[in-house]
Amino acid sequence: MKASGEALAKSKAVLIIGGSGFVGTHLALRLRDNYKVFATYNHNRVQIRGVTLIPLALHNRDWAKRVVYLARPEVIIYVAGSNSVEWSEANSREVEHIHTGGAATISNVSDILQPHFIYLSNSYIFDGVRGNYHENDIVLPTTTLGKGKLGGENFIRSKSLTYAIIRSSPLIGRGNGYNPSLLDRLRIALSRGERIDLPNEELHNFGLIDGLVELVVRVIESGSRKKTYHYGGLTKMTHYELGVAFAERFGFNSKLIVPARNRFSSTAIETAVQDYSLNFSQAVESLKIEPLFLEQSFDLLDKNLVPSP
Repeated sequence: MKASGEALAKSKAVLIIGGSGFVGTHLALRLRDNYKVFATYNHNRVQIRGVTLIPLALHNRDWAKRVVYLARPEVIIYVAGSNSVEWSEANSREVEHIHTGGAATISNVSDILQPHFIYLSNSYIFDGVRGNYHENDIVLPTTTLGKGKLGGENFIRSKSLTYAIIRSSPLIGRGNGYNPSLLDRLRIALSRGERIDLPNEELHNFGLIDGLVELVVRVIESGSRKKTYHYGGLTKMTHYELGVAFAERFGFNSKLIVPARNRFSSTAIETAVQDYSLNFSQAVESLKIEPLFLEQSFDLLDKNLVPSP
């Protein structure tokens, strides 16, 4: 019976839109043993054993439709695009095109298949005034990234009957070798003795990438639909404080970490710190996701638990 169940799961197809990115690669690595995984890429083709890689430009609707019909997925995970606030402010049209328009395109061309559509969003859909945001709190994004993500959320909610939305705090973990993660960049710079400027004006409860991947897996396995979940960690801090904690934990010189100026100002930070932290108790209670303090996340990273592509 167990073998039969594994074969049945393996026959289920999952299509990851944005499979060559940080999150997409980790999802593919986790899902490939139990599902037939297809992953799209735009410019960077990341080789992952057991995963079918397909090129995709989201502006090409006809090609997007061919990709969807080739994979015929029971599950689509939309994780395309950059989550960099700085990049998004400088590329507003591209942000709208990817996070809103791209999600709409994939949803429309896959509509007849009625897949379980999982859209990955983030904490910037909130205004950052008070933090500890719950799933049903009012969303009022002030950043280009947040507005793009909210546009994607709203479209998927209005179009799909089988959606799930997962909003994540900024993620920490090892990169895929092609797209270095925040911790990769920290490690490389610190090992070279280079100074690093990190923002100090936003509070986040950074989450381990493995935990987000596990949440996605449980959403798939539970068949959760028309639900929104939050994900993050138990420790709330700024990017600067995260950098210092990382340096101290892994034996680097923490004095190389310097608080950066406000990304939207040429002067030193004088404004109040914004709090984008997410309350993820619903995911813990309903899907049994294990909450982690930052120290626990660092311990797991130190054990090098992430497999290679």
